[in-house]
Amino acid sequence: MIKNNVISSRIGLFLRSARKEKKLTGKKLAKLMNVSQQQISRYETGITSITLEQLNELLIILDKSWFDAVSYIERENESGVRGKSEKNKCLSSSFHLYNKSLR
Repeated sequence: MIKNNVISSRIGLFLRSARKEKKLTGKKLAKLMNVSQQQISRYETGITSITLEQLNELLIILDKSWFDAVSYIERENESGVRGKSEKNKCLSSSFHLYNKSLR
């Protein structure tokens, strides 16, 4: 299973990439989310865990889907995980997170 801090870090990288792709500053995204720019930075660096509700709101603002987020985590896991069984555990955890969000 993927450790929580690893998920937070990878989600953060995904969010930063999506924000930059949308040409939003951290300050502008923070305003849209009604949080501080520092909080956005904490999400993007993985310092602070993000709730599913907050992540869903960010995905909507950034025009991204849950599938996009989970696919990003999978790609990161595949590049950083050695061993087939460990990789399968990571993929299973990612899809569990995705399926949980659909409920």
